[in-house]
Amino acid sequence: MKSYNIVAEKSYSLAQIQVAQLRSEFDDVLQDIKRFTEVGKKDSTVQFLIDKHNTAEESKSILGMIKLYRESYQYSESIMNIKIISLDGKAVSEDRGVHQLDGQALTKLPYTKLLDQPTNTLIEPIYKNSNPALSMTSTITSDNSNEVIGFINIVIKASIFKNILSDASLKTSSTIQIESESGNILFSHPQFAKTSPNLERKQIEENHSGYFTHGATFFVFETSELTGWKFIRYTPLLDITKEANEIRSLIVLTVGSVLIFTIALYFFITSRLILPIRILKEKMKQVSQGDLNVQLVNKGTDEIADLGENFNSMIMKIKALLTKSVNEQKQLKIAELRTMQAQINPHFLYNSLETIIWMAEAKKSQQVIEITKALSHFFRISLSKGKDLILLEDEIDHIRNYLIIQKMRYQDILDVTFHLNEDILHYEIIKLTLQPIVENAIYHGIKNKRGKGFVRIKGDFTPEGFISIDVIDNGIGIKEDKLKDIRFQLSQGVPFEKDQGGFGMVNVHNRILLHYGEPFGITINSWYGSGTRVSIIIPAERGIK
Repeated sequence: MKSYNIVAEKSYSLAQIQVAQLRSEFDDVLQDIKRFTEVGKKDSTVQFLIDKHNTAEESKSILGMIKLYRESYQYSESIMNIKIISLDGKAVSEDRGVHQLDGQALTKLPYTKLLDQPTNTLIEPIYKNSNPALSMTSTITSDNSNEVIGFINIVIKASIFKNILSDASLKTSSTIQIESESGNILFSHPQFAKTSPNLERKQIEENHSGYFTHGATFFVFETSELTGWKFIRYTPLLDITKEANEIRSLIVLTVGSVLIFTIALYFFITSRLILPIRILKEKMKQVSQGDLNVQLVNKGTDEIADLGENFNSMIMKIKALLTKSVNEQKQLKIAELRTMQAQINPHFLYNSLETIIWMAEAKKSQQVIEITKALSHFFRISLSKGKDLILLEDEIDHIRNYLIIQKMRYQDILDVTFHLNEDILHYEIIKLTLQPIVENAIYHGIKNKRGKGFVRIKGDFTPEGFISIDVIDNGIGIKEDKLKDIRFQLSQGVPFEKDQGGFGMVNVHNRILLHYGEPFGITINSWYGSGTRVSIIIPAERGIK
């Protein structure tokens, strides 16, 4: 705070010096120009003001003196016009020569005021030739009686003061106002700046100079002894105290940094000994939560580093054993599923042969040929040279052959339609995926329904780019509790007993999961009394014919 106060006080003093310097520059200009009023004391001027007639020589002499003065003083170029005026309105000026003023002119300001206060000099803003200017008017008095015998009026270019004000404003971003004794704003920078709403008029009017703060604004002012003008500068307090604030912030930042560094150093030294143990503890916690991809980076050579190496070695061995166990379980699961699949085909074969025998006994030779041919194609695709993956086109042919056989048995109650996007037929699918689903639709849906049933097989791409195959039937449907059991078995991957139904569906779901993983597999929706919809989702993987 001490540093802040010292720097802030210096900033205040500097601002006051700058305003005083500005006031001094204005006074210098006006003091230099005021010397032209000496023309009014010359004999020729006095004679011009007193003599009512024959003033041509005096006026010529007055204009000659003015010219001489212009050549002698620095700021003469800033004077636009000088005019000598008698009490009866007779005048001589640089721009008009000898002329007579309007009879009412001397009855107005500033002449009436100067007659009451002859020792004063009045300065007021005017426009001459459409240019802003200042009119400076003084009285001319008789040496003998000190009576007012006339006036001298000097018109000064406003640009001389604006230039001084502009140069002074380059050193600061503040607003500067110059007011006359009556409080009128003569000059301001920026040019159209308004008086600050926080301006304390009373304090400025009662004091010759000084500075003060009001709200968030800093004011500094100075009064000219020569003209009585007020030079006022106001600026946001933050701009004035900027350096003080920077020093204070620097001190706070330095002390804060030292404190933070000290605390950090303390924790670094104290935690250096226990950090490796803490890291080892966190890694063990991750392993306990099932993350076996943990590796401990050892940077030291002490006992804790040896412990870390042994920890890494232990994790690697656990991962190897776990991978081996998972592979063994996977192979075992595949073997079980293949055994289940092997049980499905004979079951279907027995039923198909019984149908063939029945048809042969009934002398239906053409139908025997058709069903035997379909059965041959059915098992040719089932074998598929031992391959697990076949084209979806072949899987659909497999279903068509299967349905040819089934329609021979259920021709009065079964109707089948296909709605397939031809593009999906060139992608691979696990062999014998659809047949168990269609079989469930026939045996557990349509067979238990009165009247004719239908099976609709739809296939297309999903918005995600997967392949979706739906098997829809209008069979008896599944009751809600049974549907929950089937969904539970699908999620657990454990099939029902074969005589409970759902055996083939869980088998297919497990095979898809084993081959493709999540999120692929089977979902089932059913409405008891209305039908069932089984959806199979597999990835789109192109196959080779």
